[in-house]
Parts: sequence; structure tokens; C-alpha cells
Amino acid sequence: MTALARQAEPASWPVEDIVCGFAARSGSWYEATGRLAGAPDGPVTVVLGGISAGRRLLADADGAGWWPGVAGPGGALDPRRGRFLSLDFLGSEAQPFPSVDDQADAVLALADAAGIDRFALAGASYGGMIALAIAAAAPDRVVRADILCASARPHPMAAAWRSIQREIVHLGLETGRGAQALDIARRLAMTTSRTPEEFAGRFANPAEADTYLAARGARYAAATAPERFLVLSQSMDAVDIAMETIPVPLRFLAINSDRLVPAEDAAASAARAPRASLTRIDSLYGHDGFIKEVEAVNAFLAGRS
Repeated sequence: MTALARQAEPASWPVEDIVCGFAARSGSWYEATGRLAGAPDGPVTVVLGGISAGRRLLADADGAGWWPGVAGPGGALDPRRGRFLSLDFLGSEAQPFPSVDDQADAVLALADAAGIDRFALAGASYGGMIALAIAAAAPDRVVRADILCASARPHPMAAAWRSIQREIVHLGLETGRGAQALDIARRLAMTTSRTPEEFAGRFANPAEADTYLAARGARYAAATAPERFLVLSQSMDAVDIAMETIPVPLRFLAINSDRLVPAEDAAASAARAPRASLTRIDSLYGHDGFIKEVEAVNAFLAGRS
């Protein structure tokens, strides 16, 4: 059922990749791949990000981690003081798509495989929704949960934007141009995850904005299969967490300029939970503030805000 493979790592903390098969509550059988990294005796935090995140939370010889400045030496998620479990989300091998409950079951299976009983949660965007699903499914195993730029269900406008992105990708797959379609869909997504104010201050003319979006779209399409994008996007739009059933302490971080997960939605989710608090911050970067606002995010995760 389980394979643990220690990897060569130039940093001063051990890294283990974990692979395990498991039966989800939905009845489907999956194989989950995760990574456990950090101080062997440190407290464990499960860390989950947006749909483009994966098990490489921390930078290694193969590339950068997905949460720079936050996960790493000196950040709130410091591998010299704690251990961090992250995973590659279940993706295009799941039909019709993996639910957040399936993703939650993957995390729990990986924790079992690694011998981890209790842990904290830090989840942002799609990962925040999964963190809520984990807290609902296994509250006895969760010490606390920090939820960033996420809510119990998708906002209708955000779901509408993602629906258009999926239509673009479907059309591309039907015409044999899936990667190009995903490139375009990603460019559209970037205009919803950032703010008009950032673009106005950052780009002197439309050509500069076009160049930036083209680079981001091409980079995403080169690293992501269109089918994987489709199932994870659908998974996000199907979320509906029963907040009233979560007894563990929850802390929400909402960004006032976030158009994908409006701060009011995060506040409403927190209000439905028995033990939840909400912190709101300003940011020029909208939804992507959880990546860009390193100082504020570190302060939140460290309990200083």
C-alpha cells in the first residue's frame, strides 16, 4: 500500500516522498503522492495551495517551491522548526473529477502512511477548501486550520469565470489545440485573480499587459495538462462545505480586493463555524495576495495578526 522514498536534499532537513493507494469515501480507488519535509521532531502541518500547487512546497534541486517567502527558512512555515506534508492533487485520472472530499481522503491516507496522527492545516485557495473538507471529515486529527482566500462554497461570479475558461479548453481539445487553449484560459484567469489597480499601475500600455499574460499563459500550459486543469477547476466549483459541523479552531484570512473569493464570502463561512475568526487585509494583488503579500501572510500564519 505504501512506499516511502528518501530523496537527496541539499538542505538541512530530511525529505520523503510518499506514495499510497487508498479507497476514498466515494468508493473510488486512488493513488496519492505526497511529500513530507522538515524537522523530524517538529509539529506537522498539512499545507495545500491553489490548483497549480503540488508536493514541492519547499525549493529543492529540481525547482522552486510554490509558496516562496512563506514556506522556507525564515518564513512562517520554516522546515527547520516544523514538518510539512503536501501533495500532488488527484487529477485527470479521476472521472468525472475528484471532489474535495476525495482530496481530503488523499491527505488522510498520506498522513496514515507517514505515521502522522494529528496535524495543523494551512490551506489557500483550492487548498483552503480541501482543508475545510479535512477538518469536517476528521476533526479529531486536526489541531487547527488556517484558511487563506477560501470559503465554504464558490462565489457564483468566480464559478462563471471558471466555466468560461473550461469552455475554452474543451474547444481546444476538440480541435486538437488543447495546450494553446489552456494558455488562453490561463491568461483570462490571471485577469480575475489580480486587480485592475495592479494592472493600471504596472503596465504603461496594453502591449505590456499582453506580453505579461502571454508569458504566464505559456508557462502554465507547458507545465499542466488541459485535462488536469479541467477536473480541478470542476472540483473547485462543486464545493459546498457544511461549516456548522466543523468543531476545530479555524482562522480565515481574507483579502479585501479578492474578486474570486470575496472577503464577505470568507466572513460568511467563518460566521457559520462554531470556532472561527477572520482577519482581513488590503492588497493590490487580489486573490493572488496569498502568494504576493509575504509579510502579511507570515504574520497571519505565525499568529501575529
